[in-house]
Amino acid sequence: MSKRISKRASFAAALVGAVMLLSAQVAGARSLDAIIASGEIRVGVNPEYPPTSKYDAKNELVGFDVDVSNKLAAMLGVKAVYVIVNASSRVPFVTSGKIDYVMGGMTRTTERAKLIDFTLPINTESMGVLTVTGKPFNAPSDLNKAGVTLAEVRGTTGAKLVAAKFPKAKLLELDNHPDVLRAVAQGRADAVVEDLSFLGQIMGTVKASWRTLKEPVGEVYYDSLGVAKADTTLRNWLNVAIFELNQSGATAEIWRKWYGVDMLVPVPVNPAF
Repeated sequence: MSKRISKRASFAAALVGAVMLLSAQVAGARSLDAIIASGEIRVGVNPEYPPTSKYDAKNELVGFDVDVSNKLAAMLGVKAVYVIVNASSRVPFVTSGKIDYVMGGMTRTTERAKLIDFTLPINTESMGVLTVTGKPFNAPSDLNKAGVTLAEVRGTTGAKLVAAKFPKAKLLELDNHPDVLRAVAQGRADAVVEDLSFLGQIMGTVKASWRTLKEPVGEVYYDSLGVAKADTTLRNWLNVAIFELNQSGATAEIWRKWYGVDMLVPVPVNPAF
């Protein structure tokens, strides 16, 4: 009997906790009307993950997330106010109502979707192949050959991916991305496999006839704006606005500005959402 009572008590406590958490979310999250009435929208950004956002020479926040959010704020007729978050605080800041939405590379996952809602994707993350003109590569599978050397930063996801997917190729591990690009530019390596968004700005500092293969390596991940579950009016408006930005090419233009390359896998423009 005591075990049953204990289980019931535990269940009751868990239920009360869930209700309290939901109540806190409902109380904290702002509706679209409340945001418009306040004249500002609070946006969570992570300057530890440039160029999604970073501090410029004037110690002001700039970056992909900032430009996108400024456009969204202008479309809504409010001012964007930026709140600094990191990887561990960004979801709690959304659920507690400290921010209205969060960016900073918010990949949609089933675990995160238990806590927050996601808008339409704003960008993708994927691993791609960067090489130079003249190399006989048309698809990633062409890299898995003896005589091919792939340069990677040691210990990174790219290095692990190369070892797993291209076991016949030689792996040249170096200390940083500029050294990796110089190795390819100088002919000591044939290509690099990496999230090309990390390499776009560095490519401009290393002279070579760069080209990318159109096919991604491995899975494609979709990044969205993370919003609270409590009120859907903001998410519904953001979906319409993001669709317009993607359809007009504005998102792609902002991406090229900050990453120096086109998005390897563009977000499909789908009017059904």
